[in-house]
Amino acid sequence: MNRFFKLFVFIALAISAANCKKSDDDVTIVPLRDRAEVYNEDKIKIEEYLKNNYIKVVGDDITLDSITDKSKQVSIWDQKQYELKSVKIKNDNWAPISINSTTFKYAKLYDEVEYTLYYLVINEGGGESAITIDSTYTTYKGTTLKNKVFDTNSNGVWSTFPAAPKGLMPTVAPTFISGFRQATTLMKTATNITQNPDGTFSYENPGRVIAFIPSGLAYFSGTNIGEAYSCAIFDITLVSKLSRDHDRDGIPSVYEDLNGNGDYFDDDTDGDGVPNFMDIDDDADGHLTRDEITYEVVENGVTVKKLYEFSAIPTCPGGSVKKHLDNKCH
Repeated sequence: MNRFFKLFVFIALAISAANCKKSDDDVTIVPLRDRAEVYNEDKIKIEEYLKNNYIKVVGDDITLDSITDKSKQVSIWDQKQYELKSVKIKNDNWAPISINSTTFKYAKLYDEVEYTLYYLVINEGGGESAITIDSTYTTYKGTTLKNKVFDTNSNGVWSTFPAAPKGLMPTVAPTFISGFRQATTLMKTATNITQNPDGTFSYENPGRVIAFIPSGLAYFSGTNIGEAYSCAIFDITLVSKLSRDHDRDGIPSVYEDLNGNGDYFDDDTDGDGVPNFMDIDDDADGHLTRDEITYEVVENGVTVKKLYEFSAIPTCPGGSVKKHLDNKCH
């Protein structure tokens, strides 16, 4: 599967964010309903859609449309060419809240509903798997359950999560809805990306998934796609990803999920309300994490400072945890 896209630098992405409808900014809000009640309705709507619509794939072009001839058109629910899968997920939205000009914490959206996310794997992809806090480069098309296109980007765009606190970090890419972001973890990136003579880029074997997203994982009471409490369908191609060190403390964020449950926000060693992957001093001992994992070596007669690889970060004598997480160890 080959496609072409323009290369966008990160600085330019802030401009595209203004027109990207998967952002939660500038959304008209209507009276809130109970999330569990809405989800029960959404699940029925999505399953009805899957049973009354078909998928047609011609090359890279995919069409979803209503069944008009059951003798020729097989429902998405019953077709076997692309396996219809589902996964149980929860809303992982967190929002940054500034405490003062230099301090912030993250607040979780209260949503205890466990959602079923239906999806079709059009192509698994041959590269690397993404996690929810990776920055990802995707192309996409968003449609409603009435098969009306409400957003599309065939060139591609970088997105990031979590959103950067306003005034504290530069925002270089938009943050997309929870259902979209979690769907990117269900496929892999492209295997090769090469530059063409005309300045465009081509990529091979990217992951591609069509996700059927309940409103609770989309815009919920927002009217981004015309009506509040609307489900969304996203045809997503995952081109590339970047693993990040969000707080630039020298430890890649992927290693700061200490309990290994996939939730990077519930690991807060010092209990200050800032998760470790966003905290420059994980144990609040007054010594920056980056400094605590720095060591010196002499190379060609010159003393050079280096950072430990995560697996090699030492513990203090008699300690059982890595030194940057032990406030008794400096």
